[in-house]
Amino acid sequence: MDTLNRELDELVAEVAPTLIDLEQLERLVTEDDLLMFDGECTVHDGCRPILKG
Repeated sequence: MDTLNRELDELVAEVAPTLIDLEQLERLVTEDDLLMFDGECTVHDGCRPILKG
């Protein structure tokens, strides 16, 4: 039964790929956040500058 489910998932993925590319969505959100904060986003940990101290 597990093999059947896996094959079904593969067939569905070929016929109807996911509607949203999550990597592209993340890039768009980050780009939007940077525009909203004039290029300096401090909301996300990954956007905050590393302070040398």
